[in-house]
Amino acid sequence: MLSNPAGADALPERLVGHGGPVKAVALSDDGTRALTASFDYSIILWDMTGPDGTVATQLAGHDAAVNDVAFVPGTDKAVSVSDDGSFAIWDLATGDLEQRIADTPVKVLDVAVSPDGRFAAAARWDGTARIFDIAEGREIARAEGHQGNVNAVAFALDGRQLFTAGYDGAIRAWPLDDGRIAGSSRVLYTHGWGVNVITPLPGGTLLAFGSQNGVTGLVDLPTLETVELAAKENPVLSIAVSPRAGWFATGSADGRIRVFDIETGTLVEEYGDVYGPVWGLSFTPDGKELYRVGLDDFAIRWQVSPRRRMEAIQSVYPRRFQAHGTDDPGESEFLRKCSVCHTLTPDDGNRAGPTLFGLFGRKAGTVPGYPYSKALTESDIVWTEDTVSQLFDHGPDVVTPGTKMPVQRLKSVERRDALIAYLKRATATDAETPPPSGRPAPEPGETTRQ
Repeated sequence: MLSNPAGADALPERLVGHGGPVKAVALSDDGTRALTASFDYSIILWDMTGPDGTVATQLAGHDAAVNDVAFVPGTDKAVSVSDDGSFAIWDLATGDLEQRIADTPVKVLDVAVSPDGRFAAAARWDGTARIFDIAEGREIARAEGHQGNVNAVAFALDGRQLFTAGYDGAIRAWPLDDGRIAGSSRVLYTHGWGVNVITPLPGGTLLAFGSQNGVTGLVDLPTLETVELAAKENPVLSIAVSPRAGWFATGSADGRIRVFDIETGTLVEEYGDVYGPVWGLSFTPDGKELYRVGLDDFAIRWQVSPRRRMEAIQSVYPRRFQAHGTDDPGESEFLRKCSVCHTLTPDDGNRAGPTLFGLFGRKAGTVPGYPYSKALTESDIVWTEDTVSQLFDHGPDVVTPGTKMPVQRLKSVERRDALIAYLKRATATDAETPPPSGRPAPEPGETTRQ
């Protein structure tokens, strides 16, 4: 299979369209489509054409950041998981949300689909992994045994086992029969730090993993012998496999990507973006390129082989929520607490929240085209200096219970007053919105998988 009928050079350099950091990326088997999941609560289905990709469909239905997304083999469906605690099934042909299962608000971090496309598994931060029947749209099994958050899930290549990894440092294998757990789990490996990512490798005898303290390793499934390939640096946050090239890659919190040869375990290539972290990776079908995602609002293509002599950093830095150095304390609070979700312009910019343009005097839940929660569309709140102050004093979970807005509080009266004064100036409809000021911030030091 070719990654693109027109050749590798025709693949988009970036996939531009989200309004917040991108948490995950997945290419289709033929490389003509891709899925990205974002902090802006949305998923985008891409046609892999044009320098910045072509948005085929935008999928909206989660109430918080979407952490992972995957195509369902043999169908025109996808599955996703979110900070809102839900597992979702999507019809990619229509863009419709077929099913959304949300029985608890606990974060779901990772999703995997069985090789036959019948089942999906989700890693939850309530100590469980859930297995779903995709056609029936319901949970059919639950793996319970980890002590703490479950960070990662993966099906064995023959579909007869489910692998899970968690904050407790354990990697477990669960026997499956027709998608259901058929016995007790066994511990394949234990690590002194949490295990963040896992994936089975071609051949079915090796399982690759990455840990919170930066270890990348391989577990030999028949013997349970373990080899560490890279150790004790920054947390490993993402992992991807290229069966055709015989490689797997890891992405870390400091922006480093390492590509390893599966057969020998040797390092094939390495790339570093000082503006990390790398939250998601996906190879093109030929394995010569991969897409990476992180704090930028877009996915970025990297040519693994042959290496380009000049590799320009495509990340934009500082991002709007990382700028600092402004003399205005209100602007500083906006950049730190609000700008990742909201713009100040009439266009909402496809962020996690609606534009704040014209905020004061506006009834809550009334910006056209934004998918508000029921709590806000039915609210009687009018945004004034007083109601905005209450929102940040008590928190949105108290002032507007049921809202999708993340809990953001400012207990300092002086800081709240400064933020409100800045918002009154910056969101006024009769004045041009000032661009965020500030000098580049220090390099980001992401130390946990988010």
